[in-house]
Amino acid sequence: MSTPPDGTPLVLLNAFPVDRSQWEGLISALSEIARGDIIAFDLPGIGEMPMTDEEPSLELIADAAVVAMREATGHESAIWIGCSMGGYIAMAVAERNPTAVAGLGLICTRSSADDAQGVAKRRKIADAADGQSGHPDPRGAAEGLIGTKGENREELVAAIAANIAKHSGDGIAWGQRAMAARPDRTEVLKAVDAPAVVIIGENDEVVPRAEAESMAAALEVEPVILEGIGHLAAFEAPEQVASAVAPLFA
Repeated sequence: MSTPPDGTPLVLLNAFPVDRSQWEGLISALSEIARGDIIAFDLPGIGEMPMTDEEPSLELIADAAVVAMREATGHESAIWIGCSMGGYIAMAVAERNPTAVAGLGLICTRSSADDAQGVAKRRKIADAADGQSGHPDPRGAAEGLIGTKGENREELVAAIAANIAKHSGDGIAWGQRAMAARPDRTEVLKAVDAPAVVIIGENDEVVPRAEAESMAAALEVEPVILEGIGHLAAFEAPEQVASAVAPLFA
C-alpha cells in the first residue's frame, strides 16, 4: 500500500442525520497528527447545506466531495474518514475515484447494502419527513444512534437530539433515500491501494460487529474495537478514534 505524503488533506464525512459539528472533538484530537487541510461539509438539507434538486444519491455526494477537495486544496488525493453514512460515501469515493484516496477510515459503518426490510424502513421515514420542518422524532433518532449503554448516555442523547432537530425534513428524507439506494461495496474495498482502518464501537447497536469484520477482511486489516463506545464513536470518544486512525497519517 502507498503512504500518504506529508500535507495530505483530510476529508471528514458525516454520520446521518448529524451536521459537521460532530467532528469538532476529533479535529481537536488530530491537531498534532493531521498535517494537511481538514474539510468537513454538510449534506443536502443538513446543517448549512441547502437542499438540492438532484435525485438522492450517495454517488452524487462522493463525486462532489472529490471535486470540492481538489479545488479547495490543490491536492489530487486525500485521507477520507467517514462514520456511518459517511462511510458509505467514502466507499463510493473509493469505487468511483480511486486515485483520490490516500487513506481510508471507516467508522461504525458497513459495506453491505440494506436488505428489503431496511430499504422499506428508510423509505417510510423519508415519506414521513417529506415537507416537514424537521425530523419527526429527534429524540428517538438520537437514542438509536447513542444506544442504551455507556457512560454519559443522557448527555450524549440530548446533544445529538438537539443537533438532529435543527435539520429540515426534506434533508432527512433525501439522506434516507440516498442510503436506501446504495449497492454493496465489499468488493470495492478489496481494490483499495491505500492505508485503511476499520473501527467499530463495542456498544454499537446500529452496525453489527460482523459487518466491521467483513470490511476489515476485505481490506486485509484488523478491526479496531472501542470498548464501551456506541455508534457515533468519533463524537463520543474522539481521542480514542484519533489514536485508531493515526496510522492513516504515518
